[in-house]
Amino acid sequence: MQPTRRRSDALTSAVLLLTAALAASCASRNHFVRDPDGFGSTGPTAPVRTAGEVFAYDRALIQAQEEQLEEKGNYRLVRVSFPSIGNGGPVEVDYHRSTLPGRHPVVIVLPIWGRYVYPSNAVTRTLRKRSEGTIHVLNVLDDGFLTDWPALETAPDEKAFTAIFAAGAETERNTVIDIRRLVDWTESRPEIDRKAIGLVGFSHSAIIAPTVAAAEPRIAASVLIMGGALPHRIVAHCAGPRMTAVQQRATSAFGWDRDRLEGVLEPLYAAIDPANYPGEIDPESVLIFEAGNDTCIDEVARTALWEAAGRPQRWVINTSHKRAFLTMTPLNLNWMRRRIWEFFEDRLIEPQSEGQ
Repeated sequence: MQPTRRRSDALTSAVLLLTAALAASCASRNHFVRDPDGFGSTGPTAPVRTAGEVFAYDRALIQAQEEQLEEKGNYRLVRVSFPSIGNGGPVEVDYHRSTLPGRHPVVIVLPIWGRYVYPSNAVTRTLRKRSEGTIHVLNVLDDGFLTDWPALETAPDEKAFTAIFAAGAETERNTVIDIRRLVDWTESRPEIDRKAIGLVGFSHSAIIAPTVAAAEPRIAASVLIMGGALPHRIVAHCAGPRMTAVQQRATSAFGWDRDRLEGVLEPLYAAIDPANYPGEIDPESVLIFEAGNDTCIDEVARTALWEAAGRPQRWVINTSHKRAFLTMTPLNLNWMRRRIWEFFEDRLIEPQSEGQ
Protein backbone atom coordinates (compact mmCIF):
# COMPACT_ATOMS: atom_id res chain seq x y z
CA MET A 1 0.00 0.00 0.00
CA GLN A 2 2.92 2.36 0.54
CA PRO A 3 3.69 2.83 -3.20
CA THR A 4 0.03 3.71 -3.79
CA ARG A 5 0.21 6.34 -1.06
CA ARG A 6 3.34 7.85 -2.59
CA ARG A 7 1.69 8.02 -6.01
CA SER A 8 -1.36 9.63 -4.43
CA ASP A 9 0.80 12.17 -2.59
CA ALA A 10 2.69 12.95 -5.80
CA LEU A 11 -0.57 13.42 -7.70
CA THR A 12 -1.94 15.67 -4.97
CA SER A 13 1.24 17.78 -5.03
CA ALA A 14 1.07 18.04 -8.81
CA VAL A 15 -2.56 19.17 -8.68
CA LEU A 16 -1.79 21.76 -6.01
CA LEU A 17 1.17 23.06 -8.02
CA LEU A 18 -0.93 23.31 -11.17
CA THR A 19 -3.71 25.10 -9.28
CA ALA A 20 -1.24 27.58 -7.78
CA ALA A 21 0.37 28.15 -11.17
CA LEU A 22 -2.97 28.82 -12.80
CA ALA A 23 -3.82 31.26 -10.02
CA ALA A 24 -0.54 33.07 -10.56
CA SER A 25 -1.08 33.18 -14.33
CA CYS A 26 -4.46 34.81 -13.74
CA ALA A 27 -3.01 37.41 -11.37
CA SER A 28 -2.91 40.88 -12.88
CA ARG A 29 0.45 42.47 -13.50
CA ASN A 30 1.02 46.20 -13.38
CA HIS A 31 4.03 47.76 -15.05
CA PHE A 32 5.27 51.09 -13.71
CA VAL A 33 7.89 52.86 -15.80
CA ARG A 34 10.46 54.95 -14.02
CA ASP A 35 8.72 58.02 -12.58
CA PRO A 36 11.04 60.27 -10.51
CA ASP A 37 8.16 62.46 -9.37
CA GLY A 38 5.57 59.79 -8.71
CA PHE A 39 4.12 57.99 -5.70
CA GLY A 40 4.40 61.00 -3.38
CA SER A 41 8.11 60.52 -2.75
CA THR A 42 10.07 63.14 -0.86
CA GLY A 43 13.27 61.93 -2.53
CA PRO A 44 16.41 60.34 -1.09
CA THR A 45 18.56 61.90 1.58
CA ALA A 46 22.34 61.73 1.63
CA PRO A 47 23.69 58.65 3.48
CA VAL A 48 26.02 59.09 6.43
CA ARG A 49 28.50 56.69 4.81
CA THR A 50 28.48 55.47 1.24
CA ALA A 51 28.08 51.77 0.53
CA GLY A 52 31.56 51.77 -0.98
CA GLU A 53 32.98 52.94 2.35
CA VAL A 54 30.98 50.48 4.42
CA PHE A 55 32.02 47.54 2.23
CA ALA A 56 35.64 48.54 1.64
CA TYR A 57 38.07 45.63 1.28
CA ASP A 58 41.53 44.64 0.09
CA ARG A 59 41.34 44.72 -3.71
CA ALA A 60 43.98 42.01 -4.16
CA LEU A 61 42.88 39.68 -6.95
CA ILE A 62 41.39 36.43 -5.66
CA GLN A 63 43.18 33.19 -6.44
CA ALA A 64 40.33 31.12 -7.85
CA GLN A 65 40.37 27.40 -8.57
CA GLU A 66 38.79 26.36 -11.88
CA GLU A 67 37.46 22.96 -12.92
CA GLN A 68 36.04 22.39 -16.39
CA LEU A 69 32.87 20.30 -16.22
CA GLU A 70 31.34 20.15 -19.69
CA GLU A 71 30.95 21.90 -23.02
CA LYS A 72 27.59 22.24 -24.73
CA GLY A 73 26.46 24.50 -27.54
CA ASN A 74 28.18 27.85 -27.32
CA TYR A 75 29.13 27.37 -23.66
CA ARG A 76 31.83 25.78 -21.59
CA LEU A 77 30.81 25.10 -17.97
CA VAL A 78 33.59 25.79 -15.46
CA ARG A 79 33.28 25.41 -11.67
CA VAL A 80 35.06 28.37 -10.04
CA SER A 81 35.80 28.49 -6.30
CA PHE A 82 37.67 30.85 -4.01
CA PRO A 83 37.91 31.42 -0.23
CA SER A 84 35.29 33.67 1.35
CA ILE A 85 36.40 36.86 3.04
CA GLY A 86 34.70 35.49 6.17
CA ASN A 87 35.00 32.27 8.13
CA GLY A 88 32.59 30.24 6.04
CA GLY A 89 33.31 27.74 3.30
CA PRO A 90 34.49 28.62 -0.18
CA VAL A 91 32.46 30.66 -2.64
CA GLU A 92 31.46 28.37 -5.50
CA VAL A 93 30.26 29.55 -8.87
CA ASP A 94 29.21 27.80 -12.06
CA TYR A 95 30.77 29.88 -14.82
CA HIS A 96 28.88 29.41 -18.07
CA ARG A 97 31.59 30.79 -20.32
CA SER A 98 30.72 31.60 -23.90
CA THR A 99 32.97 29.98 -26.49
CA LEU A 100 32.24 32.72 -29.03
CA PRO A 101 35.21 34.96 -29.86
CA GLY A 102 35.53 38.47 -28.46
CA ARG A 103 34.46 40.13 -25.22
CA HIS A 104 30.91 39.63 -23.97
CA PRO A 105 28.77 40.90 -21.08
CA VAL A 106 28.40 38.80 -17.94
CA VAL A 107 25.45 38.37 -15.57
CA ILE A 108 26.01 37.31 -11.95
CA VAL A 109 23.02 35.27 -10.72
CA LEU A 110 22.72 35.11 -6.93
CA PRO A 111 21.05 32.24 -5.02
CA ILE A 112 18.09 32.71 -2.70
CA TRP A 113 20.16 31.34 0.22
CA GLY A 114 17.66 28.90 1.62
CA ARG A 115 17.15 25.60 -0.22
CA TYR A 116 15.33 26.82 -3.33
CA VAL A 117 17.60 26.71 -6.37
CA TYR A 118 14.99 26.75 -9.14
CA PRO A 119 14.90 30.56 -9.68
CA SER A 120 18.64 30.99 -10.11
CA ASN A 121 19.00 27.87 -12.26
CA ALA A 122 16.01 28.81 -14.40
CA VAL A 123 17.28 32.33 -15.09
CA THR A 124 20.73 30.91 -15.87
CA ARG A 125 19.17 28.55 -18.43
CA THR A 126 17.18 31.37 -20.00
CA LEU A 127 20.21 33.63 -20.35
CA ARG A 128 22.19 30.81 -21.96
CA LYS A 129 19.43 29.83 -24.36
CA ARG A 130 18.31 33.28 -25.46
CA SER A 131 21.75 34.87 -25.71
CA GLU A 132 23.17 31.96 -27.74
CA GLY A 133 26.58 32.74 -26.29
CA THR A 134 26.52 36.53 -26.38
CA ILE A 135 26.38 36.66 -22.55
CA HIS A 136 28.52 34.84 -19.98
CA VAL A 137 26.69 33.73 -16.83
CA LEU A 138 28.08 33.30 -13.30
CA ASN A 139 25.60 31.24 -11.27
CA VAL A 140 26.59 31.53 -7.60
CA LEU A 141 25.99 28.21 -5.81
CA ASP A 142 24.72 28.18 -2.23
CA ASP A 143 21.48 26.65 -0.93
CA GLY A 144 22.26 27.24 2.75
CA PHE A 145 21.07 29.99 5.07
CA LEU A 146 23.25 32.98 5.97
CA THR A 147 21.65 33.10 9.43
CA ASP A 148 21.31 30.05 11.70
CA TRP A 149 17.51 30.08 11.96
CA PRO A 150 17.18 26.75 13.84
CA ALA A 151 19.59 28.02 16.51
CA LEU A 152 17.45 31.12 16.98
CA GLU A 153 14.43 28.93 17.79
CA THR A 154 16.30 27.37 20.73
CA ALA A 155 18.46 30.29 21.90
CA PRO A 156 18.58 30.08 25.72
CA ASP A 157 18.61 33.81 26.47
CA GLU A 158 18.45 37.27 24.94
CA LYS A 159 22.24 37.57 24.69
CA ALA A 160 22.59 34.35 22.72
CA PHE A 161 19.57 35.23 20.58
CA THR A 162 21.04 38.62 19.64
CA ALA A 163 24.51 37.15 19.06
CA ILE A 164 23.13 34.69 16.48
CA PHE A 165 21.51 37.55 14.59
CA ALA A 166 24.74 39.57 14.80
CA ALA A 167 26.72 36.65 13.37
CA GLY A 168 24.21 36.32 10.53
CA ALA A 169 24.42 40.03 9.76
CA GLU A 170 28.22 39.77 9.62
CA THR A 171 27.94 36.82 7.23
CA GLU A 172 25.69 38.90 5.00
CA ARG A 173 28.17 41.77 5.09
CA ASN A 174 30.96 39.37 4.07
CA THR A 175 28.72 38.06 1.30
CA VAL A 176 28.40 41.56 -0.18
CA ILE A 177 32.20 41.82 -0.19
CA ASP A 178 32.58 38.35 -1.72
CA ILE A 179 30.33 39.39 -4.60
CA ARG A 180 32.46 42.50 -5.10
CA ARG A 181 35.53 40.26 -5.17
CA LEU A 182 33.79 38.13 -7.80
CA VAL A 183 33.38 41.32 -9.84
CA ASP A 184 37.14 41.88 -9.44
CA TRP A 185 37.69 38.41 -10.89
CA THR A 186 35.42 39.09 -13.87
CA GLU A 187 37.40 42.22 -14.66
CA SER A 188 40.56 40.16 -14.95
CA ARG A 189 39.05 37.91 -17.62
CA PRO A 190 39.92 38.87 -21.22
CA GLU A 191 36.69 37.33 -22.53
CA ILE A 192 34.43 39.53 -20.35
CA ASP A 193 33.34 43.09 -21.17
CA ARG A 194 34.04 44.85 -17.87
CA LYS A 195 31.63 47.65 -18.77
CA ALA A 196 28.70 45.26 -19.09
CA ILE A 197 28.24 43.39 -15.78
CA GLY A 198 24.72 42.45 -14.69
CA LEU A 199 23.31 41.18 -11.38
CA VAL A 200 20.17 39.22 -10.44
CA GLY A 201 18.80 38.64 -6.93
CA PHE A 202 15.73 36.74 -5.69
CA SER A 203 13.91 37.21 -2.36
CA HIS A 204 16.71 37.21 0.25
CA SER A 205 19.35 37.92 -2.38
CA ALA A 206 17.15 40.72 -3.72
CA ILE A 207 17.86 42.45 -0.40
CA ILE A 208 21.60 41.90 -0.74
CA ALA A 209 21.82 42.61 -4.49
CA PRO A 210 20.80 46.31 -4.29
CA THR A 211 23.33 46.81 -1.51
CA VAL A 212 25.96 45.28 -3.80
CA ALA A 213 24.83 47.57 -6.62
CA ALA A 214 25.06 50.60 -4.34
CA ALA A 215 28.60 49.65 -3.30
CA GLU A 216 29.70 48.53 -6.73
CA PRO A 217 29.61 51.10 -9.58
CA ARG A 218 30.83 48.41 -11.97
CA ILE A 219 27.36 46.81 -11.94
CA ALA A 220 25.70 48.09 -15.10
CA ALA A 221 22.28 46.42 -14.71
CA SER A 222 20.40 44.83 -11.80
CA VAL A 223 17.19 42.80 -11.62
CA LEU A 224 15.63 42.56 -8.16
CA ILE A 225 12.93 39.91 -7.76
CA MET A 226 10.56 39.85 -4.75
CA GLY A 227 13.02 41.72 -2.55
CA GLY A 228 12.90 44.77 -0.33
CA ALA A 229 14.76 47.03 2.04
CA LEU A 230 14.52 47.33 5.85
CA PRO A 231 15.64 43.74 6.65
CA HIS A 232 15.03 44.35 10.36
CA ARG A 233 11.37 45.02 9.59
CA ILE A 234 11.11 42.01 7.28
CA VAL A 235 12.43 39.60 9.92
CA ALA A 236 10.24 41.06 12.66
CA HIS A 237 7.00 41.11 10.66
CA CYS A 238 7.25 38.46 7.93
CA ALA A 239 4.38 35.95 8.06
CA GLY A 240 6.48 33.10 6.65
CA PRO A 241 6.91 29.95 8.76
CA ARG A 242 10.65 30.42 9.42
CA MET A 243 10.29 34.03 10.53
CA THR A 244 7.13 33.32 12.50
CA ALA A 245 8.92 30.65 14.54
CA VAL A 246 11.67 33.12 15.45
CA GLN A 247 9.14 35.84 16.28
CA GLN A 248 7.30 33.41 18.56
CA ARG A 249 10.56 32.49 20.29
CA ALA A 250 11.29 36.15 20.98
CA THR A 251 7.81 36.56 22.46
CA SER A 252 7.57 33.36 24.49
CA ALA A 253 11.13 33.31 25.84
CA PHE A 254 11.96 37.02 26.21
CA GLY A 255 8.63 38.84 26.18
CA TRP A 256 9.50 40.80 23.02
CA ASP A 257 6.77 41.94 20.68
CA ARG A 258 7.55 42.45 16.99
CA ASP A 259 8.36 46.13 17.44
CA ARG A 260 10.92 45.24 20.12
CA LEU A 261 12.47 42.62 17.85
CA GLU A 262 12.62 45.11 15.00
CA GLY A 263 14.34 47.65 17.25
CA VAL A 264 16.99 45.13 18.32
CA LEU A 265 17.69 44.10 14.73
CA GLU A 266 17.84 47.55 13.12
CA PRO A 267 21.40 48.45 14.18
CA LEU A 268 22.63 44.92 13.45
CA TYR A 269 21.29 45.05 9.89
CA ALA A 270 22.06 48.71 9.18
CA ALA A 271 25.09 47.98 6.98
CA ILE A 272 23.22 45.61 4.65
CA ASP A 273 20.02 47.66 4.41
CA PRO A 274 19.73 49.16 0.90
CA ALA A 275 17.50 51.90 2.32
CA ASN A 276 20.62 53.35 3.97
CA TYR A 277 22.21 54.04 0.57
CA PRO A 278 19.63 56.18 -1.26
CA GLY A 279 20.63 57.68 -4.55
CA GLU A 280 23.69 55.44 -5.01
CA ILE A 281 22.17 53.31 -7.77
CA ASP A 282 21.40 54.55 -11.28
CA PRO A 283 17.62 53.98 -11.51
CA GLU A 284 17.88 53.45 -15.25
CA SER A 285 19.97 50.33 -14.53
CA VAL A 286 17.37 48.60 -12.32
CA LEU A 287 14.30 46.45 -12.96
CA ILE A 288 12.16 45.40 -9.98
CA PHE A 289 9.59 42.61 -9.74
CA GLU A 290 7.45 42.48 -6.62
CA ALA A 291 4.47 40.59 -5.28
CA GLY A 292 1.59 42.94 -4.59
CA ASN A 293 0.09 40.65 -1.92
CA ASP A 294 3.38 39.77 -0.24
CA THR A 295 2.84 39.05 3.47
CA CYS A 296 6.55 38.61 4.14
CA ILE A 297 8.17 41.54 2.38
CA ASP A 298 5.40 44.04 2.97
CA GLU A 299 4.57 47.21 1.08
CA VAL A 300 6.64 49.38 3.42
CA ALA A 301 9.79 47.31 2.79
CA ARG A 302 9.13 47.09 -0.95
CA THR A 303 8.54 50.81 -1.28
CA ALA A 304 11.67 51.55 0.73
CA LEU A 305 13.73 49.57 -1.78
CA TRP A 306 12.05 51.22 -4.75
CA GLU A 307 12.70 54.67 -3.27
CA ALA A 308 16.35 53.93 -2.41
CA ALA A 309 16.94 52.69 -5.96
CA GLY A 310 15.66 55.98 -7.38
CA ARG A 311 12.14 54.77 -8.25
CA PRO A 312 13.12 52.54 -11.20
CA GLN A 313 10.70 50.66 -13.43
CA ARG A 314 8.94 47.79 -11.74
CA TRP A 315 6.42 45.05 -12.32
CA VAL A 316 3.87 44.42 -9.56
CA ILE A 317 2.41 40.91 -9.71
CA ASN A 318 -0.82 40.90 -7.73
CA THR A 319 -0.37 37.65 -5.86
CA SER A 320 1.62 36.25 -2.92
CA HIS A 321 5.41 36.03 -2.56
CA LYS A 322 5.69 32.35 -3.51
CA ARG A 323 3.04 32.38 -6.22
CA ALA A 324 4.69 35.33 -7.93
CA PHE A 325 7.70 33.10 -8.58
CA LEU A 326 5.45 30.83 -10.65
CA THR A 327 5.45 33.50 -13.35
CA MET A 328 8.96 32.33 -14.23
CA THR A 329 7.83 28.73 -14.88
CA PRO A 330 6.70 27.08 -18.14
CA LEU A 331 3.17 26.94 -16.76
CA ASN A 332 3.19 30.73 -17.05
CA LEU A 333 5.07 30.68 -20.36
CA ASN A 334 8.26 31.78 -18.55
CA TRP A 335 6.83 35.30 -18.47
CA MET A 336 9.24 36.74 -15.89
CA ARG A 337 12.29 35.06 -17.41
CA ARG A 338 11.47 36.65 -20.76
CA ARG A 339 11.19 40.09 -19.16
CA ILE A 340 14.57 39.56 -17.43
CA TRP A 341 16.21 38.58 -20.71
CA GLU A 342 14.75 41.59 -22.53
CA PHE A 343 16.07 43.92 -19.82
CA PHE A 344 19.60 42.55 -19.98
CA GLU A 345 19.50 42.52 -23.77
CA ASP A 346 18.60 46.21 -23.69
CA ARG A 347 21.06 47.21 -20.95
CA LEU A 348 24.07 45.01 -21.72
CA ILE A 349 24.04 43.65 -25.27
CA GLU A 350 22.63 46.52 -27.32
CA PRO A 351 25.04 49.18 -25.92
CA GLN A 352 27.90 46.81 -26.74
CA SER A 353 26.64 46.44 -30.33
CA GLU A 354 26.27 50.21 -30.70
CA GLY A 355 29.86 50.70 -29.57
CA GLN A 356 31.28 48.38 -32.19
